[in-house]
Order: sequence, then structure tokens, then C-alpha cells
Amino acid sequence: MGDARTGVSFLMLAAGAGERLGLGPKGSLELQGRPLLCWLADKAVQVAEDVLVAVPAEHVEAIAALLPQCRVIAGGATRQDSIALLAAKASGEWLLLHEAARPFASLALFRQVIAMARHHGCAGAFLSPVVPVARLRDGRVAEAYAGSEVGIFQTPQVYARADMQRMLQHQASVPGWFAQSPVQLALAAGVEVHVVPGEACNLKITTADDWRMARHLAHLLA
Repeated sequence: MGDARTGVSFLMLAAGAGERLGLGPKGSLELQGRPLLCWLADKAVQVAEDVLVAVPAEHVEAIAALLPQCRVIAGGATRQDSIALLAAKASGEWLLLHEAARPFASLALFRQVIAMARHHGCAGAFLSPVVPVARLRDGRVAEAYAGSEVGIFQTPQVYARADMQRMLQHQASVPGWFAQSPVQLALAAGVEVHVVPGEACNLKITTADDWRMARHLAHLLA
């Protein structure tokens, strides 16, 4: 059996300023004495043969010294710009996108999403909300869905290089169009994304409450 990392480029999104949390770039926050980026880099090199990290331009030198096993580049003005920059420099045919703000994703989840993408073309982790959810409009419930019908977007997400190129071309053809998740960009470009069950502990650190929860979950980092 060949190396499962073959052909996989791990693209880590860490170029945001962390404005909502207010503690600076989230990848540099420390848990158990190490920056989140270091914890993630340890996992990244186990699932990919090529690891790239997009960070704020002023932090490239410092982060590169911190992550000698990775290629560190300056990110773009938006998430989509950073994805385009990372994809352009990646060597693999499979592009794994992950956010530095999600340090608790397990190695098993990374490997499951990679395997699903290799089989179907593209895949992502989605967490079932378990309970029903509603679509809201003008302060009223417009539609209701069973928990089994919907999923909460997570990363990792893995895209075939050709599909990522389609996504970026679509983005360029619609000036000003913005997607919160690359999955939205994929769907808009006609790319089919297959589902891998996400993890409840795959927390995205965005708010002060998230950061408090992350400190309680620190034992799950390794």
C-alpha cells in the first residue's frame, strides 16, 4: 500500500486578524504552551506531503521560523484570496483546506475526508445538529428541517485540483461575490461535495466563549 499522504497538499488558513476574538491572529494563540499552528502542523505532516500556511504578511518570518516543516506565505485580503494564493503554490493534486481556528480536528477525520475525496472527487466534514433546524425569514420561520437533513459546515475539506480551479474561475467571474465557506463556492461552480460526519469537538474558535471552551478541551489537541 502506498503512502496515504501522496498527492495531498494541506492548505492552512491562518491569515485573519482575529478581530471578533480580539486576541490577535488565532493561529498564534497558545494552548498547553504551544501556538495552535504548531499543534496543527504536527497533524498536517502526518496526512499530507506538502503543507502550506497563509498568515498575515507581517507574521510570515516569525511563523516560518516556528514551522520549519511548512511553507509559510502571506495571505490575501479575504479568505477566498488566501485560498487562491495557497492553491497556486500547492504541489498536490488533492487540496486539503483547514482553518487554524479549528485545532481539535482529529487525524482520523483528516484521513476520512481525504479518503472520501479520493473516491468521489471532493469531500468535507459536516456536523449533524441532531435537533431540527429552521430557515428564518423576516423574523418568522420559513421552513423546518430534520437534523438528519442538514449539516453544519466544518473543515477539513478536500478538493481535486481541477475542481478548485473551477471554483476560483467562478469566483473571478462574479466580482464582489463572497462565500463564507469554500463549499458555497464549490456549489456555485457546480462542484459536487460529498459528506463525512464531522466531530463535535472540532470547535471553531471565533468568540471569547469559544476560547474558554478551547482551554477546557486542550487535552484533546495531540
